Amino acid sequence: MASRLRESSSPWAWVVGLVLATTLPMTASFILVRLGLNHWYQATQPQSETPTVNRPQADVIPAGTPMRVSAPQGLLVRAQPSPDSPVVGTAAPQQTIERLTLSPDQQWEQVRLPAQQVVGWVKAGNLQSAATVPSPQTQPNLWVTAQDGLILRREPSTNAPMVTGLAYAQELILVAHNPEQTWAQVQIPATQTTGWVKSEYTRSTPPTEREGRQVQVNSPTGLILRQSPNGQPLVTLGEREQLLVLNTSPDGQWLKVSVLRTQQEGWVNIRYTQPL
Repeated sequence: MASRLRESSSPWAWVVGLVLATTLPMTASFILVRLGLNHWYQATQPQSETPTVNRPQADVIPAGTPMRVSAPQGLLVRAQPSPDSPVVGTAAPQQTIERLTLSPDQQWEQVRLPAQQVVGWVKAGNLQSAATVPSPQTQPNLWVTAQDGLILRREPSTNAPMVTGLAYAQELILVAHNPEQTWAQVQIPATQTTGWVKSEYTRSTPPTEREGRQVQVNSPTGLILRQSPNGQPLVTLGEREQLLVLNTSPDGQWLKVSVLRTQQEGWVNIRYTQPL
């Protein structure tokens, strides 16, 4: 028994025992510390975020929805969704138009002007629901001072297409001026028709109906004298029948006249008259 004890306690046994006793615990501790550090490092690193892709929002407004112009100066309606595209019409402030669709870049809205049957594009963000009641705004008025009437044009140029004719003393709503102040963009209140007129033939106070202003019938088939604008017929007037102008309808399309030959009074369509 003693011999075995002496053999087991040889120097080599002690060396091996010492190595095992010192290295194994340190190795295990190193591994545990390494695992803990790795866990801490991963926990403190910011989580990578998935890039956000900005996708165009779907156009949720149905085609043909009535919308009201919210731009204070009105809108130019262009042929294509581009600021360089030709102007095909204008929309006045608070005018109700139909919205059709949204451009792919969401910068333009396609609209239809019902009164003019014009389809074009306006800058996005200038329309609001027609159901929204706009806050009351006082807009300046203008009156036509050209005694022979005035032409309403699509653009501020004498070469621009004619929209309609305006009568002397007809009331208009001022929308804007061109930079030189030589043209005024106006709206006819009764029809919401917009266009441009020469500023020099308008003023901000209503003129009195010019005494003695006369027109004559300018229609080969004659002209109907009516009880009221587009009202019941009274008599048919022959071509070149001379009339004295007494008043103008709010939309500027009808004249109240007195037939010089008979002194009969009534209303005639201004389109079929011409100044004497």
